[in-house]
Amino acid sequence: MADGEDDLEALRAAALLDPDGQDYWQVVSDFHRRADRSAFEAACVTARSDDLRERVVGLNVLGQLGYGAGRPFLEETLPIAVAACADWRPGVVQSAVAALHHLADPRGLAAVLGQTEHHDEDVRQAVAFTLPSVAGDPACPEAVTALIRLSEDRSDFVRDWATFGMGLESAGDNELIRHALLERVADPDPDTAGEAFLGLARRGDRRMLAALIAALEGDDPAHILIEAAFELAAPELLPALRLLKQQEAPDEDGETWMLDDAITACSTGAVVDPLDVAALVLQVPDQTGPSRHT
Repeated sequence: MADGEDDLEALRAAALLDPDGQDYWQVVSDFHRRADRSAFEAACVTARSDDLRERVVGLNVLGQLGYGAGRPFLEETLPIAVAACADWRPGVVQSAVAALHHLADPRGLAAVLGQTEHHDEDVRQAVAFTLPSVAGDPACPEAVTALIRLSEDRSDFVRDWATFGMGLESAGDNELIRHALLERVADPDPDTAGEAFLGLARRGDRRMLAALIAALEGDDPAHILIEAAFELAAPELLPALRLLKQQEAPDEDGETWMLDDAITACSTGAVVDPLDVAALVLQVPDQTGPSRHT
């Protein structure tokens, strides 16, 4: 067979494999490293197939095909991924939105925003994951509004990724974003709460200070909380951080630098942020659920 037919058969065979398995993703990764038209055209054929599995594997390939060579097929790939966002099957939409994440082109924003309220949790998670990469820098207001809405989703997984997106500096900094992050500090999902703490700390917002101290004093605080302490650099955090240092196990040497850096930063002191309000302490209900682990 010609090279093009070989590539097409390889992708069709991959589509029959377990999509969570190593063999499946080995084929996809091999195609990602290529930048030739034969590989691109084979991916296009499968990405436009009526077969669900073929369409998904084609989109999974197109999202990162030729990434090491500057994405030579970006202009041709974008309309395929955008069109696939209108598919009635959630698996196709999820893969299309994820492809737009990897393409990281703002021209994909409208298609991603159109799936913000999709009935499928995995699609909404893909939207939360993708929005920061297609929203511009700083993120456009429509993308921020969508992230805020997704940060209130019924799914822990969706809220976690949306809060992560809001916490990025590229999301901007205003009271609307800060308020949404403050709402998530008390989230029952510890991963989501951790992202909220970090997002606020990056903005120097001390209104979550009491809640962060309580979280650091809890059982087995997540590393992201220590990162938030480093970013906030508040002297009030020192007692909790020093206690963690005393409790540090001998086999945690590889993680010591994070805690040491946080202690150093908080020892230096912090400058009060101009958006801080008079009442720096935000009263939040006790968090529930297991501590976040990174």
